[in-house]
Amino acid sequence: MPDSQPRLNGNIVEIDGLRGIAIFLVLLHHFWPGGSGPLLRFAELAHLGWIGVDLFFVISGFLITGILLDSVGQPNYYSNFFARRSLRIFPLYYFLLLVLFIVVPHAEKGAYFTTEFIRQSGHPLWYFLYLGNIREAITGHEPAYFLAPLWSLSIEEQFYVTFPFVVSVLGRKRLRSLLCLLVVAAPLFRLVSALLIPANERIQYLATPSRVDVISLGALLALGLRTGDISFTRRQATTVLLMMMGLFVVTFSLGGLNRIHLFCRVAGYSLIALTFSAFVLWTILHRDLSVTSFLRYPALTYVGKRCYGIYLLQRPAEVLLLKSLSHFHVAIDTASPLLMLGKMLTAILVASGSWYLFESRILRLKRYFVMRGPSSRESQITEFALAD
Repeated sequence: MPDSQPRLNGNIVEIDGLRGIAIFLVLLHHFWPGGSGPLLRFAELAHLGWIGVDLFFVISGFLITGILLDSVGQPNYYSNFFARRSLRIFPLYYFLLLVLFIVVPHAEKGAYFTTEFIRQSGHPLWYFLYLGNIREAITGHEPAYFLAPLWSLSIEEQFYVTFPFVVSVLGRKRLRSLLCLLVVAAPLFRLVSALLIPANERIQYLATPSRVDVISLGALLALGLRTGDISFTRRQATTVLLMMMGLFVVTFSLGGLNRIHLFCRVAGYSLIALTFSAFVLWTILHRDLSVTSFLRYPALTYVGKRCYGIYLLQRPAEVLLLKSLSHFHVAIDTASPLLMLGKMLTAILVASGSWYLFESRILRLKRYFVMRGPSSRESQITEFALAD
């Protein structure tokens, strides 16, 4: 196979490895102990794990766009895509929402809309309609603890709902123009909004117009590799990735990836998106080679395949662990690395249980909605992003 002609068909195991890295970054960000302890000195680096969401966004843009490009024009193009996405995403997401919006306010007692959970989070429809990120951008405040990660799922779902029509209507040439426009427009929107409303950094972090560039870069990868617009050799892709990683490290060391600062709110997000796009491109061009063997490590790919459940259930799993330790009178230092590892393992175990007992059974219905095309990577689709 020519170096410049990557193989896009079949199961790309390395993508699961990338997703494993992404969810690991998020878990570090969420569970890293603060305040004191031996890990405190590394807290700034660990909390950079919020960038895992950007890796998810690039992967999502790449895989979803690839599936749509390969199947556009086929019978039942829309119905099959939406049915498969719904079967994968909705059951666990809506089950969690129902439990949270029924059980938590009831446990807090008082009138439903006056409970702390509802006052923090707003009306349930924000989340049932996948608009939680919009509410958070407007208010500038996070919702209740369990709901905080869901902003990125809202952006993913907004992408899923709109992009099949965009791909079908525009065609490849106009699609490329639109994606390039979005890559430029997003940082401009972040700049204008940051200057107009400097106190609300949430607008740049999670408003949909602020984040369309990172997904668009993934989509451009999928489009460019199919049209030949992207014809990097493996050596060129490696050089670009190393350059981006070097720039990333320098920017981080200078404080340029602090989400409160204007630079990160505008250019920092673009740098992260470009770095992860280079990483995904490098991975695709080096699939099945020894240099990407670390991305095929079974434990990493297992976590990558379960990342949707891990992401959704990480905070309920954390509370379950803490309640269990308290119930059995197990005292453990909150700054202990052991507790952090316990939280991560509990999230993986709870997500694995959800997968085998609930999600996988529903997914059997996907056989009735087959996306047909030159190549099939439907099983690879990242089902969400990441969060804070």
